[in-house]
Amino acid sequence: MTSVNHRFLIALPRGHNAVTLAWRLLDTDAPDAAFQIERRQPETGWQRATEIPITTATSTQDIPPTPGAWQYRVLDPAGTLSETITVDSTADPTCVVRAIPLDPDDNPQGLIIGDLQNNGQMGYVAKTIRGNDIWIQAFTHTGTLLWQTNTHLPAAGGWNGSTNHVPLLAWDVNNDGRTEVVFRITTKPYPGEIHSQTGPDEQMIAVDAETGQTLWQAPWPGRHPREMMTVGHLRGFDKPAYIVVQDETYGDIRLIAVDGRDGSIFWAVDQPRPGGHNLDIADIDEDGVQEVIAGGICYSGDGTVRWQAEDFGHTDISKPARIDPARPGLQIWYAVESNNPGVYLVDNTGQTVFHEPFAHAHYGWVARHTATYPGLQPHTAEDARRQERGMRDAPHNPIFLPDGSHWLNLTEFQRKNFVPVHWDERPEVCFIIRKENKRVVRLLPTGDIKDIPNAKLPESATYGRNLVNADIVGDFRENIVTFDHQSNAILVLANPTPATRRGYSPWRNTEYRHDRSQHGSGYYVYLSPPRTDIT
Repeated sequence: MTSVNHRFLIALPRGHNAVTLAWRLLDTDAPDAAFQIERRQPETGWQRATEIPITTATSTQDIPPTPGAWQYRVLDPAGTLSETITVDSTADPTCVVRAIPLDPDDNPQGLIIGDLQNNGQMGYVAKTIRGNDIWIQAFTHTGTLLWQTNTHLPAAGGWNGSTNHVPLLAWDVNNDGRTEVVFRITTKPYPGEIHSQTGPDEQMIAVDAETGQTLWQAPWPGRHPREMMTVGHLRGFDKPAYIVVQDETYGDIRLIAVDGRDGSIFWAVDQPRPGGHNLDIADIDEDGVQEVIAGGICYSGDGTVRWQAEDFGHTDISKPARIDPARPGLQIWYAVESNNPGVYLVDNTGQTVFHEPFAHAHYGWVARHTATYPGLQPHTAEDARRQERGMRDAPHNPIFLPDGSHWLNLTEFQRKNFVPVHWDERPEVCFIIRKENKRVVRLLPTGDIKDIPNAKLPESATYGRNLVNADIVGDFRENIVTFDHQSNAILVLANPTPATRRGYSPWRNTEYRHDRSQHGSGYYVYLSPPRTDIT
C-alpha cells in the first residue's frame, strides 16, 4: 500500500482553466525538497503535471489540458503521496478553500480552531445563537459536524448584550494526548433573558474535542457575565494544563486557576487592580513554565505575585511578545484606558521600557510591519488626542518601534478598517480592509496602501477583529477563517497567488499554537507568527 502524507493541499480555480495549488512543507522535509505534481480526470490514470520538480516554493499554478473536473496530488522526493483533492478548472475564480454550512437558524458569534481529531489537522469550534440560547458546535478539518451542544445560557450577557459570558478554548488540558474543548454551560435553563450574574447551576465543562463526550464538570468559578478564560502550563509544558478565568474587568478582579484534569481549583487570588479585555498567559522568562498576566500584575505558576507594573488602571488590550530581541525573554505591550492612560512597553521583570500618554488607548496589534528594524512593531490607536484646552488634535494612531519612537502614523481610515494577517510570502504583515471593497492590502513605508494581486475577499463575509487568522491549509502563509452571514457558513480563505519562496508552517512553533488558542475569549490581540520562510 502506498504511504500518504497529509500536506494540507488546496486547489483554487483562477479562471481561464487555470488552477492554483499550494501544500505544506512538513517538518521532516529538507528545505530544498523537490516535489512533483500529478493530475487526472476522475476515474482515469494519473499523469505528471510538472516537467521539472518544484524546489523553490510549495505552490504553483497549473493549466490542465482540458477544462473540467480534475484531481491533484503531490509527490515528495521519496515518492510519498499527498492527499487527493478535486477542483473544477472552469469554476469562477475564488479564494474560498472551504465553506462549511451552519444550521439555517444559527447566528454565528465566535470561532476557535484546534486539533480536534488529534491528527495534526485544525478543526473548527463555532459559538452560535439558536433561538435565545448559545450553542457550541465542532467541525472536522474538512467541515463534517462532529458534535453540538446547547449551553442553555441566554444569547445576551452583561451591559452590552454580547456573548462574552460563554468563553471557550480548545487544548489538551489534561495531558492525555487528545484535545479537549472547555466552555460554560448551565444544567438548568438560565432564569432570565440576559445573563447578569452566575446562576447556581452553571458549570465549566471539558469535553473530548472529537466525540463531544463529557470528561468532567465543575461549578463555574466566576460571578460576572464579562469573563476571560485561557489555558496555560503553569507547572511546565510537560505537565497538565490549567484553565485560568478572569472574573470582572473594569474594577477589582478575581483570578481562578482550574486543574485541567478534573476541574478542581488550583489557586484563586483577589486582585485589587483592574484587568483587561483579554487574559494573557506566556512563558515570559523562557524557563519552561508559563506565567499569568492580568492587567498590570504578573503571577507565577503557583499564583503568587511575580511583579506589578507601575500604577495604571484598566488595560483595554495587552500582549506578551518578542518585541525587542535585544532584551531577554518577552515584553508586554499594554494599551491602558484609565489611571495614567497610554501605551506601555514593560519588560519581563515588570519594569517600564517606555510609556507614551494617550487620551484613550483604543485597539491594536503586535506585528512585523517592516523588516528594516529587528523585532516587532506594536500599534495602538486612540480616538483623538485631547489637549488641555479641550480641543481635539490630529488622529494619533502610531506604529511604535521597540525603543518607543514611531515608525509611522496610520490614518483614521486605516485604524478603523485594518485587520492584520500574514497573507502573502513577505515577512511583513498584510491587512484586511474589513468594510466596503473588502480585500487584502500591503502597508508601504510611506503610509500608503497597495492592493495585493488577486486579494479580493467575499463581500458577504464578516472581517471583524476577532477573526481566526492562522495557517490552516496550503503553504506557510496564513489563512482567514470567518463567517459568511449571507450563506450562513464558516469560510476558510487562502491567497490564490502562488508564492515565489517556501517556508515551514508557523504551526510548528509552540508559542504560535498557544497564541492562536486564545481566540475564544475577550478581545484577541493579533500577533505576527515567527519567521518560517526559507530565503
